[in-house]
Amino acid sequence: MLLNEIIDLIPNINKCLKKGKTLIIRIDINSPIVNGKIIDDFRIRAHSYTLRLASDAGARAVVLAHQGRPGQDDFTSLEIHKPYIEKYLERPIKFVDDIIGPEARRQIKELKDGEILLLENVRILSEEVIEKVPEAQAETLLVRKLAPLADYYVFDGFAVAHRSQPSVVGFPIVLPSCAGPVFERELRALGAVFEKRGRGVTLIAGGAKMPDTLKAVEQLLKNGFVEKVAVGGLVGFVFALGKYGVLNSALKQEVEKGGFLPYIERARQLLAKYGAQIYTPVDFAVNQNGRLDVDIYSLAQPPLDIGRSTTIAFKEVIEQSEIVIFSGPMGYIEDERFATGTIELLKAASNRRLILGGGHTIMAAEKAGVLDKAYHVSTGGRAFIQTIGGEEMPAVKALLTSAKKFSL
Repeated sequence: MLLNEIIDLIPNINKCLKKGKTLIIRIDINSPIVNGKIIDDFRIRAHSYTLRLASDAGARAVVLAHQGRPGQDDFTSLEIHKPYIEKYLERPIKFVDDIIGPEARRQIKELKDGEILLLENVRILSEEVIEKVPEAQAETLLVRKLAPLADYYVFDGFAVAHRSQPSVVGFPIVLPSCAGPVFERELRALGAVFEKRGRGVTLIAGGAKMPDTLKAVEQLLKNGFVEKVAVGGLVGFVFALGKYGVLNSALKQEVEKGGFLPYIERARQLLAKYGAQIYTPVDFAVNQNGRLDVDIYSLAQPPLDIGRSTTIAFKEVIEQSEIVIFSGPMGYIEDERFATGTIELLKAASNRRLILGGGHTIMAAEKAGVLDKAYHVSTGGRAFIQTIGGEEMPAVKALLTSAKKFSL
């Protein structure tokens, strides 16, 4: 079943937008944070539209979201997200540094029509980071404490749709549930690509999400959803080693540092089967008193970007395409000298129907000045890759279960 057909089976948010009704809305505003400050608020902007819909309808919105993971530097309170949400909503919202305790439940009960309450980082709850089947997640404290206070559940967090966690899959088992506009838009945009059945569709795959990206490449080629694939970043390193063998220690060391040596054989198998459709780097840029392009046979330093010859070859592939799915950067985009490959490819792709996925890709598109030219900008990173790879999303499965169980 295609994504557009699946989303049509799930009630959209309009079914849940009722004056005086309490909605639990799961969004994903997980944002890059440096020194305690949010440096990219793209997801917050996207989800502010959803919250505005709820508020304007007179519903009472209880917002569940997360930031980072326990033990990571970006694992913080959602209180720092509050002013960003208010900026885009152009209205105040409430925040409580609690999730399922007495204070959170009291404030939920006291919400007035049109008000929005942002709960604390849901991953403070240890049960939230444990993945189980939806029926088991419906028995967690999070769901048992909050579900009785709500009338509906709205899932809008596409970026976390691949997680079988309580806040994602638990509520649809016990509450009538709807798909939020961000989530619906994501599935419809990707569904439109799959309807092309590969004709004129190219995947530009970079970054370092190795197992997910390899699986996506395999599934997209196997199912005929893309015609061509060009690989860069660490993914490109692995494919280059799979194609040319271990030509030098520099490339191998970078792959080994990431723990990705076991994936070289899988890349080799994909090249053997789909070699005419997969384009790999032939040169790289290194830091030698500045940017220096070096062919793959002469590489003696850590590669930081695709080289000029590779960039030209990949641009030719893009120019022959109708749709370009861009997932992951080609190099170390934090350094402008080594963002060149990614930015040039993004500029070329902006003349096609461009679909962007992943936080680093979006940041690069902003640098390249092409973000507004994209046909679709996905809020998802790993969820985006897994969706285009044809994996079943736990959130989708839970929402379909809810649609069968409850009548809306």
